[in-house]
Amino acid sequence: MNVTIEEISPVKKKLNIEISAEQVTGEVESFYKEVGKKAKIKGFRPGKVPKNILERYFKDYVKTEVAQKLVQETFPAALSEKDFHPVSAPVIEPGELEIGKPFQYSLTVEVKPEIKIEGYIGLHIEGKKEDPKEEEVEERLKGLQNLHAQLKTVPELRAVQPGDHVIFDYEARMGDQPLEEGKAVDFTVEVGSGRFIPAVEEKMIGLKPEEEREIEVSFPEDYGYQKWAGETVFFHVKVKEIKEKVLPPLDDEFARDLGDYDSLEDLKVKLKEEIEREKALMLDRQLKDQMIDKLLEANSFDIPESMVEEQAKALVSDTKMRLATQGIALKNLNIPEEKLQEDYRETARKQVRTYLILERIAAQEGITVTDEEAEERLRSISEKTHQKFDVVKRYYEKNELMPGLKTGILTDKTLDFLLEKATLSTCP
Repeated sequence: MNVTIEEISPVKKKLNIEISAEQVTGEVESFYKEVGKKAKIKGFRPGKVPKNILERYFKDYVKTEVAQKLVQETFPAALSEKDFHPVSAPVIEPGELEIGKPFQYSLTVEVKPEIKIEGYIGLHIEGKKEDPKEEEVEERLKGLQNLHAQLKTVPELRAVQPGDHVIFDYEARMGDQPLEEGKAVDFTVEVGSGRFIPAVEEKMIGLKPEEEREIEVSFPEDYGYQKWAGETVFFHVKVKEIKEKVLPPLDDEFARDLGDYDSLEDLKVKLKEEIEREKALMLDRQLKDQMIDKLLEANSFDIPESMVEEQAKALVSDTKMRLATQGIALKNLNIPEEKLQEDYRETARKQVRTYLILERIAAQEGITVTDEEAEERLRSISEKTHQKFDVVKRYYEKNELMPGLKTGILTDKTLDFLLEKATLSTCP
């Protein structure tokens, strides 16, 4: 087998492969023997059909089958011989097989670019660690207070105010046509939160229990619910009950009710530590993002489009999974999957380029991932998802997710290495 390489681009190679006439002849003869054992031709017993008769009936079939067999058996060896590791399925252009002559065909593959990254030690980055502010602790505390508030019916007869939780019925119509999907009984909304339809929430202010109102709403052309986009809808609402939020007092008992806290002051200390960890993680992410931007700016190279395509598909899958956890299907948002994938292309391109740079740095610095580190990451995942370690491990192995897991660990280790070697200055 003779293999020559044609470089289409730094990431796309064409291999021209020639198989000797002797090997072609051997494969053809062997195939005719197999055909002869099964061929049923009038006047001849199975296995006794002369080759010239077989050729008359099966010549084109044999040529096609032998050509396919030669391609399938030789192209992996051709890739191995040239030490190519394709990141895309090969595009094969089969040649014409002629008995007694060498057989030629070609295959085109995309490969990772051959790059050498320099200047990554001592990257200059800017950042400043921020300590938690007292007002941030108080804001976090108020958030907990609000989370544990109780809703109580307003005792006096008064009108709806911003912040009230209103229980009401509504029916929607478009012109004279009632909208079946725009109807609810005992629906609850926090007025002013914008979680329902802001215009309806706003125009309920001032209504008292048992009062009704017709509310006209004009929806924008880009409204998320396609049926109502650009349309005018009339909502007939009837207020049934008004509830207000009653906040629990911020005292030691409140803190003890939340968990293992001795006092309100103890809770504040824990909240301060929590904010401090979040700020440290945020700073770490910002510094690493700076390093990535500098590496991307300093290293320009071609990248395989097939890797970009696969990463864009992965981003779409992640989006669909996140929406599913909220009970939302992508198709219900009227966003075609192909359009979303195209929108993600530039993000995918940056992620692929970043991955290739970090992978190259890891190789140059001898950074690797051990099986123990992979298991530790799986244990962390099992703890966060509240699933047994063995269940998580089997899932990753069964779905062939371990390579991706190790890639993520390698990326983290390489970024930690670069951050340790970076030059950090305090921004003003």
